[in-house]
Amino acid sequence: MGYSREGFGEALKEVWFAPGRFFKRLDPDGGPIRPTIFASIVLYLNLLLDTALQTFWLGEYNYALVYTPFVGLLVAFVLAPLLVAGLAALTLVILDGAPSRRNFGPVYRALGYASGIGVILWIPYAPLLAVPYGAAVATIAVKETLGLQWKRAAAGTLIPLGAVLFIVLLLVGPTEAYDFLINPAGS
Repeated sequence: MGYSREGFGEALKEVWFAPGRFFKRLDPDGGPIRPTIFASIVLYLNLLLDTALQTFWLGEYNYALVYTPFVGLLVAFVLAPLLVAGLAALTLVILDGAPSRRNFGPVYRALGYASGIGVILWIPYAPLLAVPYGAAVATIAVKETLGLQWKRAAAGTLIPLGAVLFIVLLLVGPTEAYDFLINPAGS
């Protein structure tokens, strides 16, 4: 039977504190709308709160507080579904050799909700917890959604996540990556 408690607050609480139960009960045929909105809201909140924290932390009061809510909304609702879809496709490429129509929707839904771990990325030092815990929750999401063994789910999830983190590291450099993990407001 499908899981009907997919409201933002309930889903966020379950993803953080009971991910196994949440993903085990998540309806694989529930459609992409709710997880897309969920992931977009998580990204949007991070953009808003990070901008506010940087503004107050650095004491640089500028127009970022005015335009971030509007530009951030557009960025979040375009970027979040693309990131989740890309991760779902990469996960299925690792697991099955190619994304399948049968598995893409359920994996997209699960990874969309797994993005809820990122809701704390704007808090200084929180990425040190969120990145490894998010990888674990994404692994649980794939494991429960596709009914896989731990090793296969971990490989299918952690290889694409590791590749994405490696690419980010190459793009920003080790110093900037370290600064992001320790104190995003000072970056």
